[in-house]
Amino acid sequence: MVTQRRKPSFSEIVDAVRATPAAPASDSGQPGIYADGKVVAPGGRAYTKIASDISSAAAFEAAAEGAQVVWDPCGCGGYCGLTWFGEADVARMVASGRPNIRQTKKARGSIAEYRSEDRRVLLLVEDAVRWGDLLA
Repeated sequence: MVTQRRKPSFSEIVDAVRATPAAPASDSGQPGIYADGKVVAPGGRAYTKIASDISSAAAFEAAAEGAQVVWDPCGCGGYCGLTWFGEADVARMVASGRPNIRQTKKARGSIAEYRSEDRRVLLLVEDAVRWGDLLA
């Protein structure tokens, strides 16, 4: 006879969650998206979200003015990894025109705007966005 595993009780689940290490603080300096909503770029500059969904025109304008661009290809919050674009790559994006933010049954593209304390702009591009030959 095969015995089934007993499902954990609610208190066991709570104990397991409490024992799980907390997400690192955004002041750790490691690049990524943090649980407190901040994005830390390579080099350690921290950015705070200003707008969740900006238009392709607003993203184009910000990039043309020198915004840093980071891509989260699947929209998972950076868990799978982020692609950080340098100034030359952003210039290529701007030269190609406005980004195409796609909305499909399986994917929802978006661009969020973040700002650092010194007013620099970062664009977090997520999922189904095409921009030049770099985001396709």
